[in-house]
Amino acid sequence: MRNGLWTRRLSLTLILGAVGLAIGDPTALRAGDSPDAPALSDRAPLLNDDGVADLEKLSNAFARISDEVKPSVVHIKALSINKAMNRELRRMLGDENLPPTPTTGTGSGIIIDEDGHIVTNNHVVADAKKIYVTLADGRKFTGHVVGTDPKTDLAVIKINGDRLKPAKLGDSERLRPGQIVLAIGSPFRLGHSVSHGIISAMGRSEDSIDVDIAYKNWIQTDAPINPGNSGGPLINTRGEVIGINVAIATESGGHQGVGFAIPANTVARIASALKNGEKIVRGYLGVLIKPVDDRVAEAYGLDDVSGAFITGVVSEDSPAAKAGLQPEDIVLRVAGKSVRSQADLQELISTYKPGAEVDLDVWRKGVKSKVIVTVGLQPEGFSTRAPLNSSRIDPHLRKDDEAEDIDDDKSSNGRFGEFGFEAETLTPVLAKKYRLDSEADGVLITQVDMTSEAYECGLRARMVIVAANDKPIETVTELQEVLTKELLAKGVRLKYRVDSDYDFLVLRVR
Repeated sequence: MRNGLWTRRLSLTLILGAVGLAIGDPTALRAGDSPDAPALSDRAPLLNDDGVADLEKLSNAFARISDEVKPSVVHIKALSINKAMNRELRRMLGDENLPPTPTTGTGSGIIIDEDGHIVTNNHVVADAKKIYVTLADGRKFTGHVVGTDPKTDLAVIKINGDRLKPAKLGDSERLRPGQIVLAIGSPFRLGHSVSHGIISAMGRSEDSIDVDIAYKNWIQTDAPINPGNSGGPLINTRGEVIGINVAIATESGGHQGVGFAIPANTVARIASALKNGEKIVRGYLGVLIKPVDDRVAEAYGLDDVSGAFITGVVSEDSPAAKAGLQPEDIVLRVAGKSVRSQADLQELISTYKPGAEVDLDVWRKGVKSKVIVTVGLQPEGFSTRAPLNSSRIDPHLRKDDEAEDIDDDKSSNGRFGEFGFEAETLTPVLAKKYRLDSEADGVLITQVDMTSEAYECGLRARMVIVAANDKPIETVTELQEVLTKELLAKGVRLKYRVDSDYDFLVLRVR
């Protein structure tokens, strides 16, 4: 929040400086002036002529952008029937014949062609029984849904009208943080409201953005966006739509300086398919991936903190397996385009049609190589959110009550207290005691200090370490030989198992 306020104040300061603010005599404005001080009409103006002219140019530029784009922006009212709510109303009122009461949702949209196609958010029109569209000139139409894509939260609706002005879509690949943007929409049902701010960041896909939308990679902006802005445009200084507003991060329910928009290039691709009645088909690689952080980058010898780290290949007949991709590969580029994050890889692969051959730049064991993959068809029910091993890991190991009295003194205890955790060589006795696979070898993590660097690296109780820096690990002694202070300072690459799933982490303790 403080960062958001600071950004807005800084922007104001920069604007005032840029337009040549000319302050009059500061002593003439202080409290306690003598009675002989000159009258207000005789004092120097706060802004000289040049300053006023520059400020007016900036103001008029915002107004021109607004005037240009407003006719392409629509207000949307969607009526739907909430069956659960109506059942509860009938129960409370004791009237089973009570007619269903519709719920009203509002949002925004942009006209994308003269035929009346309008792009908006899927959540604005999902399950709508009736859709009403109001243009900037006051004309009202009934709309209908042409197609939806819940995975990007985009939808196309259509109205039958004339004299429609399509919006112009810009290239969202050219955007940079700090650029000025305007937002137009219907916050709190106040149609065609205009606000402005800057682009705060690009490529936002964090799990902390807790919405059920598979493909994000969003633009972040501090332009005020509120409920009702959904589906409305984010506009650059050329009057081009560079994003469709979709969500806000808020603790109050309203604008707090963090809003998100779907990039225009994604909008153009999805909307084109939907308005033509095409099914959205996405490419598929068949890998489990996670982000590359600074620990991973250093331990694997990367110069930059970027790329998508492959933790596993889903099956032997997946496109990734057929192309020869392996766990611990790091994908750096797709057809020459940089992969900055795991969301980038997901987004880029999804844009290819099944059967397309794509070049991947892959980092493997310190060597960069090319891998050609034939993209597959994304299966039904596919999720971009892979199951997280840590979600099945208890902070404290649970024992089998029937095995409480088993003597496990034969196991080898490992004290790694200075590194923030404890471990034991996995034995059949321990496996039974903690309900683990009795056939497996490795070192069981039994406790992790939640304030330690080990915990910050992702180490958790119930993980079974099976390899460290490519060396197989079966005993605590073998793990102790690898986890030296010198190696831990650089980062030790660990392969571990939870239940039947394998994953990787870098343990770095300094």
